[in-house]
Amino acid sequence: MLSKNKVITIIFVTVIAGCSPGNLGQNFSPFNFLQSKSDILNNTLIVPGKSVGAVTAKTTRADLVKIFGESKLKDDVVLEDEGTISVPVTKVNLGGEKYFTVAWEEDTREKLLYVRDFGSAWKIPEGIGVGTSFQELQKTLGDFKLTGLGWGYGGFINLETTNLSKYQGLLSLKLAPDEKAIEENSQQHEAVLGDRELSSTNPNWQPLKIKVSQMTVHFS
Repeated sequence: MLSKNKVITIIFVTVIAGCSPGNLGQNFSPFNFLQSKSDILNNTLIVPGKSVGAVTAKTTRADLVKIFGESKLKDDVVLEDEGTISVPVTKVNLGGEKYFTVAWEEDTREKLLYVRDFGSAWKIPEGIGVGTSFQELQKTLGDFKLTGLGWGYGGFINLETTNLSKYQGLLSLKLAPDEKAIEENSQQHEAVLGDRELSSTNPNWQPLKIKVSQMTVHFS
């Protein structure tokens, strides 16, 4: 007769064997099996072109409900291209600075367009996120080019010639100055205004306390 310990061991081995890759059913998800709900909600890593936490290019609104729960979602519509295009979005609020917004191609909210409006908790592997300072960006990117301030497409970094050129087209970083710093350094602010490309080495940026104000993530 088998002892109680041996019976438990046999049951445990049988369960593990049944969950092996060769025996997984179509409805079994290794991701969900291995990660707890807490792990999913606390995952604030952005991999441009691939994922935003648990969100991927194939995520639908129905998937957002399964991942985060309906109570954390809010549907809305935003205007893009100076108010000429309406884009359906779903705002996801996981508490604190762990929020973000998913934009959809159509009202059905089944095909993801991009993810934007991140809280400061979200970071790419290199540590950049909303709130990252100009000085920190220079350390990570090296010297870079960005558009002048004061217009609709102002403050955007060109990643193509930086240390993060692999994210070109997948990650958009917009910078903005501190409002108080603008008041105290009006001449320097005026020197970096306009529809043109400027170098990060321009000394007029430094006193304006520039930081990342917005990130947009696209999927390949």
